Amino acid sequence: MKRRSSDTARRAGLLAVAVALAAAVAAVGARLKERASAGRRSAEQTYTCPCGAAYRVSGVDRHRVYWPAGAPEDAPVLGDRCVECDAPLPGGASS
Repeated sequence: MKRRSSDTARRAGLLAVAVALAAAVAAVGARLKERASAGRRSAEQTYTCPCGAAYRVSGVDRHRVYWPAGAPEDAPVLGDRCVECDAPLPGGASS
């Protein structure tokens, strides 16, 4: 009789661990989905330099990446200055 009680307790413990792991995986999945949708929102931002040059912008703060309007995804601006007039591109806190 004692063995059955021990097996039942062990099974209940394993079930509780499985439920906790499933909840953790679901939470991580939800967080990744949230980050992915935030990344898509930031990719839709634009910036126009005072000289009139237009850029697509992705990221925030120091982690922003600029592409000239119409440039392919693999051709970002490699520096921190406008490709037309050499003015500095915003790199601080976004406003």
